[in-house]
Amino acid sequence: MNEIINARVQARQRFEQARRQANRAQMAARLTGEEIALLPFEAIRAQLQQQNPYYVGVKQVPLDAIVGSVGRYKNFTRKFLPLTNSVQERWVAVDALASQTGWPPVDLYQVGNIYFVKDGNHRVSVARQLNLPTIEAHVLAYPVEVEIDPTENLDQIFIQLGEQNFMSKTGLAARFPEHNITFTSPGRYAELLAQIHNLRQILAQIDGEEMSWETAVDAWYEMIYLPTIQIIQDSTLLADFPGRTEADLFVWLSQHRERLQEKYGRVDNLADLAQFLADEYREAGLPRLTRQVRRLLGANSLPPLEDVANLEEAPPESDP
Repeated sequence: MNEIINARVQARQRFEQARRQANRAQMAARLTGEEIALLPFEAIRAQLQQQNPYYVGVKQVPLDAIVGSVGRYKNFTRKFLPLTNSVQERWVAVDALASQTGWPPVDLYQVGNIYFVKDGNHRVSVARQLNLPTIEAHVLAYPVEVEIDPTENLDQIFIQLGEQNFMSKTGLAARFPEHNITFTSPGRYAELLAQIHNLRQILAQIDGEEMSWETAVDAWYEMIYLPTIQIIQDSTLLADFPGRTEADLFVWLSQHRERLQEKYGRVDNLADLAQFLADEYREAGLPRLTRQVRRLLGANSLPPLEDVANLEEAPPESDP
């Protein structure tokens, strides 16, 4: 009986210590901007091409690789420190059970090399507080061949999954390994796929027959993307938007083409528009034209984090 009481006392002490650590982590995150929240599994799953996981079996999973949860992502930090006292009773009971009978395996979803808790959030939290390196788990894996840094935030993971989806659908990386299509915010790859679909339809109308998807991808890359990127690279546009990539600017031009044409006049294609803006930057001077374009486009910030779950389906309109 005394052993049971002592186990619960020690468990309660560990919980209180974990809560203090969580409070300190929250305070530090406010000062540094570090992302400490658990990742919501459903937001990640919505970005996956394959929606049916397969059963891997029971295995030991590194606790550092468990970074999200299906339903409890607001109750714990990324290191599974408890963020609320409402989990205390369950947490203490799970901790006390560890020294008596042990736990059954937790249930995890695997996406690439990271894991999400389907069932067993308190067990994972207690295991981390006990400094265990791994935890036994039933694992259901989604067929995603991507290496994800467990410290990455939701935006960064969305970008990775978007890139994988785009490259898988287009095969572009195999035929043009030098493509260098990278983005700094999520949702942009959907714009590229939409452009390819649109070009394929236009060329089918012109030729009177359907074009293969692979041919349409190559035509888009060589006829639309590359000429525009070449002008962006040769101009001062990249220098005026530090931290953004040439692909960011390409999509920015695409999304705001009509509004830019209303201001500066109609041009035949994106490459001509990029050339016109590049010339304007040289003639008008970077600071003045930058202010003018930013006033025209109206927004200077990326969409808030909570709005990015469906960005691959509905790319945002924002500055590059």
